[in-house]
Amino acid sequence: MSEPENLILAHLRELRADMTARFDELDAKFEKRFEAIESRLEKLDANAVKFMRSFIGHRSMTERTFASFEVQLEQLEARLTRLERAGA
Repeated sequence: MSEPENLILAHLRELRADMTARFDELDAKFEKRFEAIESRLEKLDANAVKFMRSFIGHRSMTERTFASFEVQLEQLEARLTRLERAGA
């Protein structure tokens, strides 16, 4: 007569297989979420770099424009001074 199969061991094997399947499913879900988060972070980083470059470009254009206005203003003041001296 053969020994009866150990029911506890059979049940534990089933539980292990079920838990392994569930953990694999959870791993896949988390991996997918982490990849999505990494992708979003990479996009945010790229956009931040673009923004900073754009900001620096706009700032230097503004500084050049104001510098040009200052030069023109100084030229007008010098011209006005010359005209005032000539008229006096």
